[in-house]
Amino acid sequence: MEAEPVKFARAPVGKKRVWFDARTMLPFVMVSFDRKGQVFRSFDGAFSLYRKGQEAVMDGAHPYWSWTHVHAHNIQTNRITRLEQVQRVKGGHTMMVNDQSAFDRYLTTNALRRLGT
Repeated sequence: MEAEPVKFARAPVGKKRVWFDARTMLPFVMVSFDRKGQVFRSFDGAFSLYRKGQEAVMDGAHPYWSWTHVHAHNIQTNRITRLEQVQRVKGGHTMMVNDQSAFDRYLTTNALRRLGT
């Protein structure tokens, strides 16, 4: 799939190209291009069940299956960032699976104001 910004003349990204796994329809690679058409960044991800031996993060009656990490490679600066889904981060925020309260806690206007910038 390809996407290009419209009505954003100063957008740093000129185009994105995303490849999907035809079996699962999950994105597994994305490449973005700068305004000159040069490769800017690439992203590739990995997915897995959240199970280690007999322990598992559960999604109802089933083990949780989701992305585990993403590599973001800035081709132009040759810097790589690794994003990882972890169980807990500073500030008392923990991983949640299909928790309806997540929207109210993190995504409402009041929540965004409370959490700050």
